Amino acid sequence: MKVRRILTAIDFEKQTERVVAYAAFFAERFGSSLTLLHVIDYLVTPPAYLDAYIEEERKAAEVKFRTIRNELSAAGISVDTKVVVGRLQASFETVVNKTGADMLVLGFVSHALRRSSAEKLIKALRMPMLVVRGEKSGAVTPGRIAIRRILCPVDFSDISERALRTAMELADTCSSDLEVMHIMPEFTLKKIKDRGHKDKTVKDYFEMEKDRFSNFLTASSFSKAGIMERGEPRRRIVACAREHEIDLIVMGARGLGLIQGMIIGSVTDAVLKAAPCPVFVIH
Repeated sequence: MKVRRILTAIDFEKQTERVVAYAAFFAERFGSSLTLLHVIDYLVTPPAYLDAYIEEERKAAEVKFRTIRNELSAAGISVDTKVVVGRLQASFETVVNKTGADMLVLGFVSHALRRSSAEKLIKALRMPMLVVRGEKSGAVTPGRIAIRRILCPVDFSDISERALRTAMELADTCSSDLEVMHIMPEFTLKKIKDRGHKDKTVKDYFEMEKDRFSNFLTASSFSKAGIMERGEPRRRIVACAREHEIDLIVMGARGLGLIQGMIIGSVTDAVLKAAPCPVFVIH
């Protein structure tokens, strides 16, 4: 995949260092430049009496950016920074269009009662994005990231084909081992009507899915055997990531709503909230 410019969402919260570290890692691997963006989020145009406060906040962000920019520049990474006042999603869309960014890197925090800023961006922006989360990312520091194992769950859809191609390219770029996984959902098995020969029917169906999985991998020029399981996809993906000490999950986002791009697939959404490592989401 060609990534010339990586847009990185910066909120200056506790995840900032690891988000910058992953952005720098991929910038080095892809030979990309970085744009670091901090949005002072207002749903409506702020009243004039807040101008002084906003200007102070802007200056404080610029000071923080200066330190980050100097560190990245010293590492040989081309970087520019932007501080924007406005609505979060619209601000990111504008910067994406102006900079021609090919990829987004952002942190992830989930709230019980409302969608976080990260969730809003993940659901709205249709571009490859690295979502930095999980305990695997917690101990990283700039220059000390290793992506040794990648997991790519597939469901035979067009978007999972794109995810697998991306995962293979990332594995090559990062010198990583790649595991490809397909989960046969339990609810599919429950639909089997032949109760008189249910065990045999389930076994036959599982074998048929295995053959389909094998053909899918062959068509994608992936030579290893894949991981085939039964169960609830979101739980099995997270469990597999833990069992195999995965450093990066690559998976497709699947739209489920009438408004294209506004709702990602429920499995991807659930994995983003529970994965032990960063997730690379492909649209």
